[in-house]
Amino acid sequence: MPKFITSVKLLAATETDYAKLSLELEKNAFHPIKKTAVRAGKLTGSLDFKSGNKKSLLDATQAVSQAAATTGKKYSFTVIKDKAILQW
Repeated sequence: MPKFITSVKLLAATETDYAKLSLELEKNAFHPIKKTAVRAGKLTGSLDFKSGNKKSLLDATQAVSQAAATTGKKYSFTVIKDKAILQW
């Protein structure tokens, strides 16, 4: 199955919102690959996750959208297909 990487950013979110997002994504078999940055008490950056059990880009996109919607915050995200790099 193809692997997908997603980066999710929540607007005006707290640590609790990102924790909820992380939990929801993990329920959908996404695994964290990068932590959020905390600057001056506010969260900056985004959460990055990787999944290997989605059949298509559409499946991965729907799972991320549903997980982000559970936070009740406005969100933006990117999903890309992870391609293996061959070394010679």
